[in-house]
Amino acid sequence: MKRTIVIILMLFTGIPLMAQEDSRVITTGVPFLLISSDARASGMGDIGVATMPDAFSQQWNPAKYVFSTKKMGVGISYTPYLAELVNDIALLNAGFYNRIDERSAYAFSLRYFGLGEIELRQNPDDPGEIVKPNELALDGSYALKLSERFSMAVAGRYIRSDLRIQGVDPNARAGNSFAVDIAGYYQSGKQFYNDFDGRWRAGFSVSNLGPKIKYDEGGQ
Repeated sequence: MKRTIVIILMLFTGIPLMAQEDSRVITTGVPFLLISSDARASGMGDIGVATMPDAFSQQWNPAKYVFSTKKMGVGISYTPYLAELVNDIALLNAGFYNRIDERSAYAFSLRYFGLGEIELRQNPDDPGEIVKPNELALDGSYALKLSERFSMAVAGRYIRSDLRIQGVDPNARAGNSFAVDIAGYYQSGKQFYNDFDGRWRAGFSVSNLGPKIKYDEGGQ
């Protein structure tokens, strides 16, 4: 019994020591992809995977488009970011979807995140250099009904992140990458309750699957 207790204690005390040896820092690239671009999802706490389809479903779940009651739709939004601190940082979003028929649909969207104007100086006497860093993502998706109640979609995304500061790092370059989303959506038939009718909806979305983004030749 004593030997068993000693072995268990050694295992539990050894795990933290092993974990501390790995000091790598995990940094999330292009976090602007996580910023909600539409008012409805923002007002609901960034919930959009299992809500009703609309023109902004590309960001949350493109599989919803085949359940849209409209043939096509267009959505454009402008979202100020950190508006209480600065007035020139914002997210622009534009999307378009089209139902090919009752079983399939496609969509495109563009997200542009402008970080405003930044004045850089190496020392107080420098005239200063104005840079305008920005990031964008261009998406395309295709959705297909696998049954009357369930659909799936796949989306491809081109990502460009231009955060270059040539005066500080002449080897810096704009980062380019791509990502893939896989999504599913379920919508029940209309169900009648006491004083209203409604539907059950559920969904999932695995987003931004892709390689690391690189900002220089060394892969940083």
